[in-house]
Amino acid sequence: MGLMVCIALCMGACSSENGTAGAGALKFDLHIVQEGTDPLFVVPGQDMVLEYSGENIQTIEVGKLSAGWTAEVDYEASKIVLNATAEAEKEAKIEFKAKGGDGTEQVKELSFYNLNSFNDPNGAFVLNEGNMTTENGSLGYITPEGYVIGDAYKLVNGTELGNVAQDMAFYNGKIYVISQNGNKNAVGELFENDGTLVVMDAKTLKKEVTFSRNQLEGLDWPTHIAVLDENHIYIRDNKGVYRLDMGTGRISFVEGSDGAPKSRFVVMGGKVYTFQNKNYMCNILEISPESDSVSKISLPYSAPYKSLYSIEKAGEGDVWLTATGFGKYYVAKFNLATKELDSREIGSEPNVGSAGVSFCVKDNMIYYANGTTLYRMKFDEAAGEEPGEEEMLCDLNLLDSNAGLLYNGLAVHPVTGHVYANSIKSFPLFTTNQIWVFDFETSVDSPFAKYENYTHFPAGVFFYSEN
Repeated sequence: MGLMVCIALCMGACSSENGTAGAGALKFDLHIVQEGTDPLFVVPGQDMVLEYSGENIQTIEVGKLSAGWTAEVDYEASKIVLNATAEAEKEAKIEFKAKGGDGTEQVKELSFYNLNSFNDPNGAFVLNEGNMTTENGSLGYITPEGYVIGDAYKLVNGTELGNVAQDMAFYNGKIYVISQNGNKNAVGELFENDGTLVVMDAKTLKKEVTFSRNQLEGLDWPTHIAVLDENHIYIRDNKGVYRLDMGTGRISFVEGSDGAPKSRFVVMGGKVYTFQNKNYMCNILEISPESDSVSKISLPYSAPYKSLYSIEKAGEGDVWLTATGFGKYYVAKFNLATKELDSREIGSEPNVGSAGVSFCVKDNMIYYANGTTLYRMKFDEAAGEEPGEEEMLCDLNLLDSNAGLLYNGLAVHPVTGHVYANSIKSFPLFTTNQIWVFDFETSVDSPFAKYENYTHFPAGVFFYSEN
């Protein structure tokens, strides 16, 4: 008889139709996989599992859900399975209410963010090289609301980009990412990743096509990429520029591109542009889809330049450039057809990191950096007026002593005009880092936003383009 009573008491205390209700105090805890993120990021169509634990739980109720969001409680597995469709609302706050056998309730509220679009023109991508001997590259994303996803590509695909991701390009709703080492690092160790070239959907980040190191055999440390169409993809490596035809998989060298520097391409007017510093001569290299060779556009002999640092698109037919010569430094605008050159001297040498970016431009405002000090110059005022003076904006190291090095160049958002900079504490302490966002029209003393410890040797900041 005593044994039967004991069994009955145990059953009453440990089981119920739904949970583990008992007469004792209610305890209810949710266990989050995405540590340190608020809101929690949900990939459309992928289950997000929230495990829970507790004592004396009778039922768990999920609060009101917006259209496209679903949640199911699995009492046997002690988990809640959450899902969102691609059409569901982007942000959701959801309550989880546990009821105990003693009549008490506990409520947990969590915020969720539906990753149903990465092609918002107000967002920003941060491409990371990764440590070249120990880890793969990654693709971070800053949402228009200012939430940071450390590796959005991995979150969506479950796989990683190649080792030392260097550059990315946008074309026809796709993103193309090129990695220097692919699946083999600089000391010959094999990595598990998606290879040297990855093509993904720009809205969802789901990978569509990948090229391994072997498929792109012949490339020697590729660093930069430009896309005119799927048959005309241009990749720069240690020799020069190659053309990849994705349809055939064929790679061919672009004659005359020898020595093309580590620098981002300019895509303009259905052509690709880079440059060449050779024998103290500076040439713009023009590549058109009609030919696998370059046309050289020489700068005027009167230009006091010995070498260019980098170029950017200035408008149809014009490029911005930074240059040096005879101990001086310049920013300039150059017309490719007329060869008209409008040059301004600046007082500081612009940084040029491994990504080959020495400056960025919004309208006619040019931003550059020397060390951790940021500068700007308004290239010209209204018609007939004098250009602005070089202006020192701020020193990142003075704003934060952990900002020991600027890592690669600046970027300016084409929509907001905000200026982005990446800094690290030092090469050995690269996991201590900062993503800076400045609205210099409002303040030069404090950033608009600052995100800490998200990057792994950032190659640069990129913004979605319809190109």
